[in-house]
Amino acid sequence: MSTDVKHNRSAEAVDVAVVGGGPAGAQTAAAAVSEGARTVLLERTLHRPTRCAGLIGLLGRAALGVPDELIVARIQQATLHGPRGTVVTFAAAEPKGYVVDRARLDALLVDRAADAGVDVRVGVAATGWSPGILRTSSGILRPRVVVGADGPSSRVAHWAGLPGPMRMVVGFQATVVADVPPDTVEVFLGGALGRGSFGWSLPAGAGQLNVGLVTERGREGGALLQRFLAERFPNTEVLTRATGMIPLGMPSVCARDGVVLVGDAAGQVKPLSGGGLYYGALCARFAGEAAAGGPQELSGYDARCREAFGDEIAFGLRARALLETIEEDALERALESLRNPRLASFLAAESDIDRPSMLLRELRGRPSLWVTLLPLLGVLGGWEGLQELLCGLRSPPAKL
Repeated sequence: MSTDVKHNRSAEAVDVAVVGGGPAGAQTAAAAVSEGARTVLLERTLHRPTRCAGLIGLLGRAALGVPDELIVARIQQATLHGPRGTVVTFAAAEPKGYVVDRARLDALLVDRAADAGVDVRVGVAATGWSPGILRTSSGILRPRVVVGADGPSSRVAHWAGLPGPMRMVVGFQATVVADVPPDTVEVFLGGALGRGSFGWSLPAGAGQLNVGLVTERGREGGALLQRFLAERFPNTEVLTRATGMIPLGMPSVCARDGVVLVGDAAGQVKPLSGGGLYYGALCARFAGEAAAGGPQELSGYDARCREAFGDEIAFGLRARALLETIEEDALERALESLRNPRLASFLAAESDIDRPSMLLRELRGRPSLWVTLLPLLGVLGGWEGLQELLCGLRSPPAKL
């Protein structure tokens, strides 16, 4: 008789076991317990280095329920830097996004889950899974459903034989001391960072700045970040550094055989920016409701996620592919075209951090602005290229 079978007789039976206590995991656990499921949340440590810039949009703030005291900056202005020096700035009349204190947000969401009735077990790691059995560092659980909320290199996905995200890139970030405008995000495209890579700087409150980059150049990223800091923010004190994998593109299947993936483990991330807080929050509700219903309810999970933002992810992947292939001269011309006052005003007013494709959806209904797109057509490959970028976009669901 195998060890697992022997232990199975005395294993602790639960309805749902969530592996990973980040925002997606904590919200999934809270959603499951609200449906009446006995739910356990396993988290090795709640004091991980912050690997996220913490930028969310208005929809993201609502989905996460972020209170005012966790907001460290309100973003009303964005500045884009081209690879050869072109600079374009967009200023909105109202905040378009918020920078949140990620460490406190993670702790708040776990506390909310515990208050809702989730059995939160900090310092406990999942060590293995086989159908019906979840091995942990403190014993064996017998859950009806296991939720993998354990990041882009999900062990739960590996144990269950579920596919991983379509691609991976790497994010590098440093928090530095800097006196900068408290309402402005800066984005740096290409140049020394390499084609397809981009960097950012984002106010982090209390005279601090999050500076980072996303790249496919793996181990070179640390050196790239160091050069980026030296060039753009010389002589600044570096307080912290963090590195993390960023998944791009949802896998073909995110749930089966009593296992469901959520958040970064399911590639529920915006391909252009790498942000996953909003998509993870939406899918946490879907995952929690499905998991509470037992294995038989998991079949509809993928469809709900793709209905909510599948076309948005597809748009982001097409836009990222364009960014990775565009020549520097063409990218500079594209940025120059964005200086058109009418187009710039439109972009500032209608931009949506959580749903970037909404700009193009809105443009469809603004024929008076179409002429301002003419300089961009050469960059996009003519009308055919623009149509390919738009391909598959539909109106978002009325209510998510």
